[in-house]
Amino acid sequence: MASLKPDGFVLVINTGSSSLKWARLRTADGAVAAEGNDEWHGDDHRSQIRGEIEWAEEIEVGAVAHRVVHGGTRFREPVIVDGEVRRELTKLVALDPLHMQPAVDAIEVIAEMHPELPQVAVFDTAFHATMPPAAAGYGLPFEWEERYGARRYGFHGLAVDWAVGRAQELLGGSPARLVVCHLGSGCSVTAVREGRSVDTTMGFSPLEGLVMGTRAGSVDPGLLLYLQSAFGMTVEQLSRSLAHESGLRGLSGVSNEFPAVLAAMEAGNARAKLAYERFLLSLTRAVGACIAVLGGIDAIAFSGGIGEHSPKVRRDLAGALAFTGLGLDGGANDGVERNRDAIVSKLDSPVRALVIHAREELVVLRELKKLLR
Repeated sequence: MASLKPDGFVLVINTGSSSLKWARLRTADGAVAAEGNDEWHGDDHRSQIRGEIEWAEEIEVGAVAHRVVHGGTRFREPVIVDGEVRRELTKLVALDPLHMQPAVDAIEVIAEMHPELPQVAVFDTAFHATMPPAAAGYGLPFEWEERYGARRYGFHGLAVDWAVGRAQELLGGSPARLVVCHLGSGCSVTAVREGRSVDTTMGFSPLEGLVMGTRAGSVDPGLLLYLQSAFGMTVEQLSRSLAHESGLRGLSGVSNEFPAVLAAMEAGNARAKLAYERFLLSLTRAVGACIAVLGGIDAIAFSGGIGEHSPKVRRDLAGALAFTGLGLDGGANDGVERNRDAIVSKLDSPVRALVIHAREELVVLRELKKLLR
């Protein structure tokens, strides 16, 4: 088995629903030696993974770590991947095929190409394992949770974990009541009390919660039952529409990319304006709910592509949250440098606002080092 040397490297793989991201990181400090981010081409993930990660001959690595979106109830902490873990992960594909199948494929490909390398799985859902029972379930028959796993898991845990740590560093102490807004192609808001998740907007799947790039967010299940019974929509049709044809793309008719929607809105496109307004309202509702759950708010953190790069979203949300005393520093908010962390609230604001560059791969590296130390 390859050794994990401080001056060596590890490979971190992040298999998303639409793309394959990977990075070779120096074990000691997480410095990036090489990285890639490529859209999936068709359904043959394994061939693409083999083709795009020809890394062994370039830089020797001592281990491979995977960001895995769903851990179910079985995986509440990072694990070293062995045969049993691989079998259990395969069972979880049914919970979230879009994310879990590529993750399983990546683990299998690495096992075939380099069986001597240890692999570690780090789970997005694990950070939310601290949610109390009231927040972790639905108002469904109690037996469904035990029999079918019908409960709330929460996602984006690695990004939230990183934001919590960076907020503590930037503020010189951990805010007791922190709301983390991770806004990208997928969006979620998490209520964090004393560094622990107590509620979050995504639930059984990454479809719940905010209006997102192509995902609808929360929808009345009665509407879906109506579309099935009255119009004969199939499960496959509903699944495709909820995950790929809704959100900013479905509402605007322009794009799922946030800058394109903003540009269309500024050019007078009414549907793009509606898409932005529904996105912002869903965000405002979620943040307001998290503030209520926490009993107040001390800080709010923005991460993800939209959270980091859209001063307008931060400004508009801050306006809606003026009742909390939150005040943004206009210059700081508009002048956030790309991939830089910053405090963007006014010095006298009782609620601190931060922009934090999401570094999920460093959380994965940290957990890998803990397991293989």
